[in-house]
Amino acid sequence: MVDHSIKGKTVLIAGGGKNLGALVARDLAEQGAKAIAVHYNSAGAAAETEATVAAIRAAGAEAVAFQADLTPAGAMEKLFADTIAAIGRPDIAINTVGKVLKKPFVEISEEEYDAMSAVNSKTAFFFLKEAG
Repeated sequence: MVDHSIKGKTVLIAGGGKNLGALVARDLAEQGAKAIAVHYNSAGAAAETEATVAAIRAAGAEAVAFQADLTPAGAMEKLFADTIAAIGRPDIAINTVGKVLKKPFVEISEEEYDAMSAVNSKTAFFFLKEAG
């Protein structure tokens, strides 16, 4: 029979410091993940990320956090390399990175659209490339 449990697995969660990513990280730790690498984007998320890391450790898993703007492809390569160096090759890779502009659609500039697209599309593409 195939074992589909999380026990002993190594995980990388991009955008894992807060919101949905943090909930997933905490749940995976509680389900027996061995180690979880948590990515967060900005210094503004550092406190929430540290709380997530503490909760992961309290659940018995190893935890590390990495801060990075993942819009350049090289940053995604570095995130995976840093994860492998710190906790090993991920068995599970989850991307929860996303950007939402909270303003009326007709007020979004081309520059804002490009920045949002870089986070929501380009980051997702290069995450999948590295995970593969």
